[in-house]
Amino acid sequence: TTTRMSGLERGSAGHVGDREGKGIFSSIHASPVVILSLVVVAGAIDGTFRGVHQLPTILGEDLSVHAHPPADWHRGSELFQSQAYVTHQDTSMLLQQLEGGTCSESWNCVPGLVCEGGKCNLCSTDQECIVRNSKNRCMNNTEGEPECSHKPLFDPFDSSDVAISVITFFTIVLAAPAGVGGGGILVPMYLAIGHFSPHYGIPLSKATIFGGAITNNYFNLKRRHPVANRPMIDYTACMLLEPVLLLGTILGVFFNAVSPGWAITVLLVVTLCYTTYRTGLKAYETYIKEEKAEAEDETSRLLPAGNPNGNKKHFTFNDDHELPPELRAIVKAESGHNLYSVGVLSVSWVVIATFSLLKGGEGGEGVFPCGSVGYWALVLAPTPIIFSLVWYVGNRASAAYYRKVELGYEFPEGDLHWTKRNTRVFPLYCITAGFAAGALGIAAGTILGPVLLELGLLPIVATTSSGFMVIFTASSTTFQFLVMGQLQVDYAMFFCMIGLLGGAVGNTSVNWLVKKYKKTWFVVAILTFVLFMSVFLMGYAGYVRWAVAEHHGKNMGIRSLCPSLLNPHVHAMR
Repeated sequence: TTTRMSGLERGSAGHVGDREGKGIFSSIHASPVVILSLVVVAGAIDGTFRGVHQLPTILGEDLSVHAHPPADWHRGSELFQSQAYVTHQDTSMLLQQLEGGTCSESWNCVPGLVCEGGKCNLCSTDQECIVRNSKNRCMNNTEGEPECSHKPLFDPFDSSDVAISVITFFTIVLAAPAGVGGGGILVPMYLAIGHFSPHYGIPLSKATIFGGAITNNYFNLKRRHPVANRPMIDYTACMLLEPVLLLGTILGVFFNAVSPGWAITVLLVVTLCYTTYRTGLKAYETYIKEEKAEAEDETSRLLPAGNPNGNKKHFTFNDDHELPPELRAIVKAESGHNLYSVGVLSVSWVVIATFSLLKGGEGGEGVFPCGSVGYWALVLAPTPIIFSLVWYVGNRASAAYYRKVELGYEFPEGDLHWTKRNTRVFPLYCITAGFAAGALGIAAGTILGPVLLELGLLPIVATTSSGFMVIFTASSTTFQFLVMGQLQVDYAMFFCMIGLLGGAVGNTSVNWLVKKYKKTWFVVAILTFVLFMSVFLMGYAGYVRWAVAEHHGKNMGIRSLCPSLLNPHVHAMR
């Protein structure tokens, strides 16, 4: 099905001369392997840079890596407390004692230490560590000191490892082709079944998602649009929506930083429930539409005259010589993978990374103190830059759209019409979605896929485009955690390989089903299922954290954004 713009719509678009339209369809083409390699390398560089400078992740997540007290602080002081784990947006951990601090049980001590004789001390036997976590062993850390840490992968490879391996595989099989990472399922599963602390469980989920994203995007980059002669990925949508999505995520993290855990959990469940409902509704609508189209197609074949237009291909599949020169240029520009889009995304990532470095990590340890005018200037500085970039790209997209209208271009079903209004409004939807993702502590891809569906993209194009945006953030965060020493390498490599396999199986299976049955509704149904499981598991995990926090008397009200101003030696609990 294609749509041709009417003469009235062409007139309302305004006249765009050949001189104004010249160059707006130009693009820089590259092979799928080159595109994928560039994005992964860019993510690796970004993550390494952030890890070396201990910056927040590309999604704005602050990481706490202070394992020891400051040099000028007494080692045995009972007043000094440190955040126990990596802080992953809404994953709030209690303040715990360092070595020499008082304790009544091992839970009162930071991870790695045991409670012995009322004091937090280094471990000496495996049995001391197993009291706190059955998967812990007493092993030397990188500094040669004994500490309780998760067992190596094959020491032994027990039933829980088998369980999380199987669950991981099927999670990636479902999540990768649906255009989401699957972290909403993986993280609670790694913590509950694998007995990983958030310090290692969250980075492990990033490595797994990275593996799935590589193979998923490898296959997606080789696939073609179901209606038109172009790649499956909507590069224009990626250029216009991904930068503001990241910007919204980073701003949303500030809301997360000051909000009580119970409020975040409630808002998380409400938001994901609504997203799941809307996505499920979209799956049902797509199912009805495709069933109706199939019935009509079957009827047309049974009619004596048949349906001369029923199987008509989009004009972009026609011989180039049959097209006017300018339409031929448009088809050629749209037929390949556009390196220009990757360049636009890279510029936005560089802008965000630069200001993250200047702002500093948790507590605002940058060029300006947290809470100062200069600090907030650095926080808000990327906003006008990113909006200017999106404004420029939007102007090019709308100019190209109006020129197509003048030429009588037939827009295939599911194409986003980049009018002036849409190039301004659609990014606002995404910055709102990004803000919600950052504020509620969920991956931006979890909300992006449903947003693209709501905007009108075909389901298979929406999930493919969303999956393309996942690859950079996954590679960036994985390499950042690796540089910061927060990846247990044996498990990370193992589950990354499972992710690679799961992404390949899932993508190949979904593509086979789409070709065989010529249906795409089940792709949206898979996304709905992944969202539903994320609602259940993340909601339950949030409830457990809230119950533990209340039991230990944690502050359940508004939290300080700049805890270092209250006590320079205390890192705030999130």
